Amino acid sequence: MLRGCGKMRGEIFLEMMTLTVEEIFFRDVYRQICLLTDKNLVDAVKPGDAFDYPPDEKFDGWLTYAHIVDGTFVFEILGGAKISGGRVKITVASYKKSVKLTRAQADDAEIKIVTAEYSLPFRDRITMLIDRDADTAREETRFIKTLDAFRHPDYPDDVVVYFFDAEDKPELLWVRCKSIDENILTGELLNEPQNNFGCHAGDSIKFGVAQINGQNILLHLPTN
Repeated sequence: MLRGCGKMRGEIFLEMMTLTVEEIFFRDVYRQICLLTDKNLVDAVKPGDAFDYPPDEKFDGWLTYAHIVDGTFVFEILGGAKISGGRVKITVASYKKSVKLTRAQADDAEIKIVTAEYSLPFRDRITMLIDRDADTAREETRFIKTLDAFRHPDYPDDVVVYFFDAEDKPELLWVRCKSIDENILTGELLNEPQNNFGCHAGDSIKFGVAQINGQNILLHLPTN
């Protein structure tokens, strides 16, 4: 069973305040290796789900990779972490198994980002995950800061969009971002509208940033 060791300070962890997952924004840790420490989070995972063989010891946390899978912000377990005497020892999880912790599950856990040097043993696995997640057009929308105020904290690709109709009251509906072209965004409508906007849940729609009374909103752009 592979193991890795390193100091918790200096070259191993980035200098940062200890925060909980609930306090961070997804892009602060996106595509980073993160150490999550929380007893309840450790107990939430059955050892057989992540390891080929039962671990020798009780873990204090999980070493994870933060990414987005099918729209959900997750921490994928890379290994179990045992912290003792200012050092952290990692028991590497099975490459054949995939255990993902959602942000909601991990909200109360303390989080630290691991430096790039410490990520080397997981390089191949992370490359595989990046290739599996590959969606260049959607990836571009994840770094548009003007969308941040409208994102769902657990589903960063999902933004809340205003739909207007000349005769009906406006509706706020969730849309999953797919791409952007010259400031016009394309996304999948996730809710079924109550009013008739000429589109339905599952349809591809256009939207963009607009200002109403000095406030930015995301506005549906009818194709007709």
